Amino acid sequence: MNNNLIWDELFDRHLHGELTDVEKEHVAELLDSDAAARQQFVELAQWDTEITETIYELAGSPQNKDILPSGKALVESPGSKKTFVSQFVTLPTVAVFLMLLSSLLYRQMTTFFAPIEKVARSQIADSPIATITGFRGSLLWTGNQGEIVLDMHVGRELTGGTIEGLGPCSWFELQFKDGSIVTISGTSMLTLADIGQKKLRLKQGAFTADVVPQPVGKPMIIQTPSTVIEVVGTRFEVEALQAFTTVNVREGNVRLKHLFDGSVVDIPAHYCVTAKAGSDLSPTRLPASKNHWKSSLDIHTGGFGQWLPATKKRPAAQKALPFIPANYPDITIALLGIPVSGRGEPPVVLTPSAQFRVRGRLHYPAKLKIGIAVSDDNGEFAGMFRGDLLNEQPITKIDEEKCFEVIYQLSDFSIDPCLARKHTKSAEKPDGLYLDRVWIFTNAGVSSRLMVHEVSLIPGEIE
Repeated sequence: MNNNLIWDELFDRHLHGELTDVEKEHVAELLDSDAAARQQFVELAQWDTEITETIYELAGSPQNKDILPSGKALVESPGSKKTFVSQFVTLPTVAVFLMLLSSLLYRQMTTFFAPIEKVARSQIADSPIATITGFRGSLLWTGNQGEIVLDMHVGRELTGGTIEGLGPCSWFELQFKDGSIVTISGTSMLTLADIGQKKLRLKQGAFTADVVPQPVGKPMIIQTPSTVIEVVGTRFEVEALQAFTTVNVREGNVRLKHLFDGSVVDIPAHYCVTAKAGSDLSPTRLPASKNHWKSSLDIHTGGFGQWLPATKKRPAAQKALPFIPANYPDITIALLGIPVSGRGEPPVVLTPSAQFRVRGRLHYPAKLKIGIAVSDDNGEFAGMFRGDLLNEQPITKIDEEKCFEVIYQLSDFSIDPCLARKHTKSAEKPDGLYLDRVWIFTNAGVSSRLMVHEVSLIPGEIE
């Protein structure tokens, strides 16, 4: 295994604030003991700083004063100087040495690096690489030059940048020039570029792809906080969080490298791998489906909202946060979302007579609204549905402990109206499809203080 490649990926993730605590300790030990690693780290840090400086100069110059819409400001990226310095001070005694060395190298190498980066960035900005083919919910697209793209519509060409799904009901689909299709869903963040080779960074969230055969020697590269994935041509799904990455392969073959220790594994069709610190990377066969499910909020499972660990007075919970829907900017709701699929668990199939049971707490009685996202047997997005429209739920009552329990019938679920208005492809009903995410919300006219302790799917009779 090439140490330079392993170090490069590890250091890059450190500069972007994506390492786990265990990985940070590993970096600190490596920099303290290996002169070659220290030199490579400083060179990479200089390069990262120069790229950020170029973006900020372009966005902040007088001739580009309109690059951001009125009232929008650039947020300092994890690669900027301030973050770069703040991350150094968390390292041991090597920190002072590295800061002095990086400052020296920065002055000596700026002239060499800047023209190359500016030319490459100009090429990216001038050449569309993909087209929006579908989207729904609250999304934010940031272009290569740092501009915020507000005019998102199907058919718009994009030159690369970062797409963020801001809520559990967000969904975005993009098609590259060669026909490869990638999708993010839920609370996700994906950065993409293509200068002869597709390179993507999935910082968090759910990602699916249908990749056509790529040029020889130029596979699609997808980097998550813990892995690097190489794809020549296949259909697969990725779930990425800070502590682990799960890859399910439907067709073809995917190569995964675990950045924690540099180990590499090839994942064949119908197999999956979950990469986390100390885990076995041996592929396991994708499990058969099941028709029942219960949330596991005793562990932090991601999703949208504030996770609350268990106390003596209540079980672990997901707490709703204020959220402004993209289609209703004048409305604020209290929203939470819980992922269902992933981590190599059996996919959850919906049966026609199934029920959803939601248990939690409310400060005041309120109408609870529920939505779900589903996929087909290939892992591709199949639609979103609401369970409170056909048969409107009454106001949810609470007991003396402010606890509640609500039942929703799957037969009452209908296509999410926002999806219907955008004429986005969707199944007519969720029966027989696979459950990906659940979200629950209330109108925030008063503080409902919504939190959910448990969501479960009760299958009912199979028809």
